[in-house]
Formats: sequence, C-alpha cells, structure tokens
Amino acid sequence: MHAPNSAPTDLQADPVPARAVPKSVRRLACCRISHGTHSTDELGAIAPDDTLALARRIKRHDRVTEAVVLATCNRVEVYFSTRTPADRDAALRVAREALGTCETVKTETGLDVVEHLTRVACGLDSKVLGEDHVLGQVRRTFEAALEEGLAGGVLTRAADTAVSVGRTCRDETEINEGRVSYGSATCEIIADHVGSPSRLVVVGAGEMATSVANAAAHRWDGRVDVVNRTTAPGLPTGDGRYWPLDDLESALVEADAVVTATGAADPVLTPETAAGVGSDTLIVDLATPPDVAGTVRESAIPVVDLDAVQDRIDDAVAGRKEAVPAVEDAVADAVETFVDRERENRAEDTLRALHRTAAAIRETELERARARLENGEDDPETVLEDFASGLTAALLGSPTERLRTAARNGDDAVIEATHRLFELDASLEEPE
Repeated sequence: MHAPNSAPTDLQADPVPARAVPKSVRRLACCRISHGTHSTDELGAIAPDDTLALARRIKRHDRVTEAVVLATCNRVEVYFSTRTPADRDAALRVAREALGTCETVKTETGLDVVEHLTRVACGLDSKVLGEDHVLGQVRRTFEAALEEGLAGGVLTRAADTAVSVGRTCRDETEINEGRVSYGSATCEIIADHVGSPSRLVVVGAGEMATSVANAAAHRWDGRVDVVNRTTAPGLPTGDGRYWPLDDLESALVEADAVVTATGAADPVLTPETAAGVGSDTLIVDLATPPDVAGTVRESAIPVVDLDAVQDRIDDAVAGRKEAVPAVEDAVADAVETFVDRERENRAEDTLRALHRTAAAIRETELERARARLENGEDDPETVLEDFASGLTAALLGSPTERLRTAARNGDDAVIEATHRLFELDASLEEPE
C-alpha cells in the first residue's frame, strides 16, 4: 500500500433531492476500484490480506459507525456509514488512504451506494455478466462484518436488500444462464461430444488452461492430466499427473478429450505427437496461434477451435444481456422499497419514543392516584376522574401549545398534519 498521490475525485450527488432520502441512507458512502480500470493482478496487489482488519482500521475513525471491505478478483470496495451525512467526506478520505490509491478510485454516496451494492450482488457490475460467485462473496463479507461488530445498521440492511434481489434475479431471470468462461464453455462442448470424460488432458498451464482444469474439476470426478514444460501445482488434477511436454505423444494415449492452450509459436499437436489419439477423442484448441497442426485438423480426429468456443460464450452472453433490463428494473424497485423501509424505520423510532413518553406520563398519574386512594383523601370516583383529566392534560399539553403557536404563525401544515394523524372531524376552514 502507498500513500495517495492525487486529489480525491469529486463526490457523486444523491440522485434525488436530499430531503427525499432518509437521513440514514444519506450517511452511506463507498469508495472502490474495479476491473474497469485495473487488471486482476493489480487488484490482487491492492486487495488487503485481511479485509476485516482494514474495516476495523476505518471504523476506528470517530465519525464512522459501520465499515465493510469487499474484495474479489473483480473489485476492492469499502462501504461505510457515518454518524451524520456531513461526516461522509472526512470518512471517504480515510477510506481512500486505506486503499492506498486515489488515481482511479470511484465514490458513491447516499442512495447510489445502495444501488451499486445491489447491482454488484446481481452480477451487473462483474467482468462476466451475471456471474454467480459474487453473490456469495457479498453475503459472506457482510455476515463476517456483522459477527465482528463492524456493521449492523443501515449498511447491513442495504446488504440484506442486495443479496435478496440477487437471489431473486438469478431464480427468475436468465442473468446467469449459460456458460460464459472459456473453461466452462469448453467443458460444455466436451460434454456434448463425449459425455463425462474419464480422462481429460490439458496441454498448457496458463490462465485459459487453468480455467478449463478448474471447470472440469467442478463438473466431473474424472482424472485431469496436465502437459507442460514445467509442473503447475496450481492446477487441480484430482488423481491425474503431470507430463513434460517432450512426452506429449504418450500423454495423449487413451485420452477421452484433449484441450490445448499453450503460448507456443508453432503447433504442438502434430501428426507425430497426435499419433496415439483416436478418432473418438475430441480435441479443443484454445491457443492463438493454434496448437493443432492443419494436417491433424484434416484427419479423422474431431477438432474444435477457439472460434467455436467463443461462439458458445457469445450465445450465452447474448441471453444474459437480454435479461439485463429485467434485472435493472428489479434493482430500481428494490432501492425504492429500501428507501420506503428506511422511512418506516424512522417512524418506528418516533413511535417508540412516543410510547415511552406516554408510558412515563401514565405511571406518574397512576402513582399519584394510588397515593390518594391509599391515604383515603377522596372517594374512588373522584380519584378516577382526576386521573383521567390529569393524564389527558399531560399528554396533550405540549401538543396543544405547539398547535396554538403554529396557528399564530400561520403554519397550516402542522394543523393539517394533526388532523390527518388523529383523524379529526373538525373543519379546517378559517372561522368567520
């Protein structure tokens, strides 16, 4: 991590007038970097080793009430809430410093935070549209923050909304239909040709080869052998083995399917190295330039090239893109519902305070009435009448004075609100 070396970006304004957004929502802020401006390696270098430790560091700021750090291969994001909306700017500076970069950091505040987090959970903000993993990552990140006491207020409620909508969209739309990674698309093509391979050979150990090996390990219980110039311990192979590239011909014998993804300048699958490959073995060539020689392609061995895999991915992405408007509508509806609930939460706080005040007044009047009854000063009927009158006067005294003040000041809104609140029948027309 390094210190920020440029001025912070301008904060985005709330999408609707501030008075229309509940104060709890206006206390939210987020600063983030993502795949749009950083490579996977750059994001990995920026991502904290311990997201909870970074969140604790941010929450130590005296104006921050909640802090959550979300780190995936596509993004590093800091979410937080502050004591008041006015505290957001100072807290954003702390969050930017914690990330260690300000050149390309993006910020959201208020309602934009809720919308962005919901889009993330729905897969709309991922490099691979509609990807599934991010939903679980959001859920687990916020659950861990809640357990650590780093969240539990409006930020947690926003995350609950985001996760709920993410699940619904995946159940009710096609936002995650089809396979859109090279690994999963390749495995689908293999399944179409050979079913479930007992033995898959992957030639190469780069990003694309790793994607295939990972997808195969998740999909099948079969053996995965890897052929490469050097061993690649990061690739999942089950009970498979590594073969040196010089032994490629031997490695391909009795393979059900072969995937090539090397960076070689010349074909590695020549008539000689493919001599032991049968006509019922599928070869998928993901390399550019191709790993499979033209003479092998012209033989009886079935060969699928990168273009065919890309077509499979494009078809899946096209289907997902068609679902985007429905998901965006769901996001908009969820954000609107979230705002309504936050307004209701504010009413609940007011109602609880109102009931506490009323209960305190009642207990005071009851205690006075009990004392009079115990002393035998008055008959019970008089005590009850005085109790009712005292309770009414105590409850309505302050509101009465405020209504009279409002009337003197011409504040009709207070008077009209009182009529609606208590469903009063008296006319609001001015006296003649």
